[in-house]
Amino acid sequence: MSSPPDADFDVKNGIIDAETPPHTELAALYKQSFAYYTFRVRLPSTLATIAASLVKDKDELLATYGADAGADIERNAAAVTQLREDILNNGPLLAFEGKDPDTQMWNAFLEKLPKEKRSYFTACWLYSECYMYRKISAIFQATPRLSAFDYFREQKQTAAKLSVDAMLAVAKATRQNERDSGTFRQLIKLNLWGNRCDLSITSGKQVKPTGNAFDQVTDLEPKLLIDGTAAIWQAIDGASGDGIVDIIFDNAGYEVYTDLILAEYIIDKGLAAKVRFNAKAIPWFISDVMAHDYHWTLQFLADHPDPVLSELGKKWQRFTAEGKFELSPLEQFWTSPYEFYRMREEKPALYARLQEAELIIFKGDLNYRKLLGDFSWPSTESFATCLRGFRPTNLCTLRTVKADLICGLGQGVAEQLFAKDKEWMLTGEYGVIQFASK
Repeated sequence: MSSPPDADFDVKNGIIDAETPPHTELAALYKQSFAYYTFRVRLPSTLATIAASLVKDKDELLATYGADAGADIERNAAAVTQLREDILNNGPLLAFEGKDPDTQMWNAFLEKLPKEKRSYFTACWLYSECYMYRKISAIFQATPRLSAFDYFREQKQTAAKLSVDAMLAVAKATRQNERDSGTFRQLIKLNLWGNRCDLSITSGKQVKPTGNAFDQVTDLEPKLLIDGTAAIWQAIDGASGDGIVDIIFDNAGYEVYTDLILAEYIIDKGLAAKVRFNAKAIPWFISDVMAHDYHWTLQFLADHPDPVLSELGKKWQRFTAEGKFELSPLEQFWTSPYEFYRMREEKPALYARLQEAELIIFKGDLNYRKLLGDFSWPSTESFATCLRGFRPTNLCTLRTVKADLICGLGQGVAEQLFAKDKEWMLTGEYGVIQFASK
């Protein structure tokens, strides 16, 4: 993980050549942090890709959005390129304009940030990275023709198409399964490792899942650092069976497919009467699931020439029509900068809705960061402490580790992992399944 050498930049912006100190917000201000590398390398690369794809796909966009979308395409490519420059120059986090439903929430949040923490490298990493994705959305929202265009759609759909072999193998292996803790725990782990296919970590480069997924669950067992699956099973198996499970989506493609496989099991085995899916309201962290990605995935499967996948797609469409699967109403809080412990105060209606569930499953690295806050907790700090009172109901988090924060590890575990590989927290190679009861 090497960053471009730029002593002038570091000096000019007061960059500290150190790791994030303990009990401090993660921020790109610390040169030896993943946040610094993210803002110097990963995010500028993401923005360059968006600008280039607008130019590359111009003819296709004109065909879809009309001949007069040409001006929007040029304007947006220039604005995204300018945003890249702003980040590379540690520009300020400015208030949003326009009438988007979350503008007021964002501006109130920015207003409360201390003045010295209102730039890309000085703000908490979580805030400035969310701000960048919201900023891209604002660029597109402001254009008459391209306001509904999902500039990550093609990458998400490609990811799904690359995963067909893995999807088929999983479908065949899960048609005749039992209602028992062993099967459920296997499916949770399958779902966890599905999180390794994350386009935001590779700046949009595709990762093709290969091999037998259930063999991988077994092979990856040593990489599962915390296994709360037994407690999750207990919570859901002990419930009435006519309740709700909420899944807070992370990535499209293969991962959302494994979400749906788990959800199908929960419904088929009578562990809950409804699984509610929570999607993102705007294109987010490249591969995050939006409502149209959910419907596209079901249709993609239903239209597939292989009868096993086609049957599955149609079954899940039926579940959706019957309300066993439900897309929750679009909720701006998921694409806000707020950590989840602030939900009760900032979005009481959402907190109350989550309280209706028997279990909430939070997927992926960003949801984990929002559960803990981007904060350098001691690696041994308990998950319950790090949630800072966010306990709407039983909740769990399935996360492959792709950012330098973690909690709940045993004494000395982090030190052993660092001794083996100093970048173990950034590769997605290790996973945690953590549970907190209501």
